[in-house]
Amino acid sequence: MKYVFKTNIDEKEFDKFVTSFPSTSFMQTTSWAKVKTAWEHDFVGMYENDELKASAMILKRKLFLNKKLYYVPRGFVIDYKNKKLLKEFVNNIVSYAKKDGAIDIKIDPFICFNEDNIQNIKKNKNIEVNKLYTNDTKEIIKNLENIGFKHAGFKKEVNAYIQPRYTMAISLKDKDGNFYDKETLRRTFPKNTRNYIGNYQEQRGVEFSFSTDIKDVKDLVSVLHCTEQRQHINLRSEKYFKKLMECFPNNAVLFFARVDINKYIKFLKEDMKENENKKEFCQKQIKEAEEVKKEYGLKPLAGATIVMMPTCNSGIKTASFLYAGTNTKILPSLKITNGLMFYRLCYCLDKACDYCDLGGVDGSLEDHLSTFKSKFNPNVLELVGEYDLVISKFWYAMFNLGMDVRKIIRKLKK
Repeated sequence: MKYVFKTNIDEKEFDKFVTSFPSTSFMQTTSWAKVKTAWEHDFVGMYENDELKASAMILKRKLFLNKKLYYVPRGFVIDYKNKKLLKEFVNNIVSYAKKDGAIDIKIDPFICFNEDNIQNIKKNKNIEVNKLYTNDTKEIIKNLENIGFKHAGFKKEVNAYIQPRYTMAISLKDKDGNFYDKETLRRTFPKNTRNYIGNYQEQRGVEFSFSTDIKDVKDLVSVLHCTEQRQHINLRSEKYFKKLMECFPNNAVLFFARVDINKYIKFLKEDMKENENKKEFCQKQIKEAEEVKKEYGLKPLAGATIVMMPTCNSGIKTASFLYAGTNTKILPSLKITNGLMFYRLCYCLDKACDYCDLGGVDGSLEDHLSTFKSKFNPNVLELVGEYDLVISKFWYAMFNLGMDVRKIIRKLKK
């Protein structure tokens, strides 16, 4: 048995292997490399008898004095339990990295230490969880450590590493592995969440839609800007999202929530006639709706998000909810974000996704992201995090020292 290591693999061959390999991430595709324009990249692989057996999309960041950092987002596309293949593959990457001036190889495979339902964690419930991402974790970690990878630590902060170490995901299957129907999925949510989904919003003129048209990116960005202003954060530019749509034309999907103001006002007037005790509330809402119509038009955009549908054809198929925004000035009492979340979940259910990854949260589970995402009964996934294989201890120490100094300077500027 002889392995052959190759670099600069043909993109079509590379993607064919990655998408056919079980449970792979979109971050290991050639398309993701094209999105990450600030990094150089290479597509490498290990062959056995002219058949590709392992691959890695390596992102390369230039540092100083022609040194580089190698980052393999979401880890290698490989059977981590195949010790011989893993060792040969990594040894060849190390040899290649040394010649290229790399000081470190960083990976963060989507493998879990633990996954549990949020209600089990917060309320000591006993909900059964299919722990699909924790299979063979101990064996995989041991194999990585045996070939020189060192764990980067157990920090819980959402921004502690390149990718958050904690994330929340909603399973679209029951404990027996069968897909939910949409109503059953809705009923897995807490009562105060599901009551604002479905007929409640439909009657009040809330409308949901999806798009794969790159022209609609401007609408996404307009809503994200509202979130940026409200939370004093910076998200991504319109150029970035257009690039994402261009590179993933079959996977990147935009979702929108709008309100038909006239329909909502009509509902309120009818509701007021039938329920005298609601008169004061309805009058207040009608006034608010009229003000929204005057400022934003007949069907204002209240919420928008972008989702990356699975790129793999087998194994665990996970849709990734990437960015979301809300204009909270548009009728917040309608709980539009609840409905937009459910609409996305139903779309993913129709596409036979196993999971919907809602994105990273703080490991304390006390941040505002955790509070919102917990309303949909997710599982909390504690990922293994980052592993480093240091090639040059001296230059890696210099790099980390520089990073620490920059962090101190940023804090002093605040």
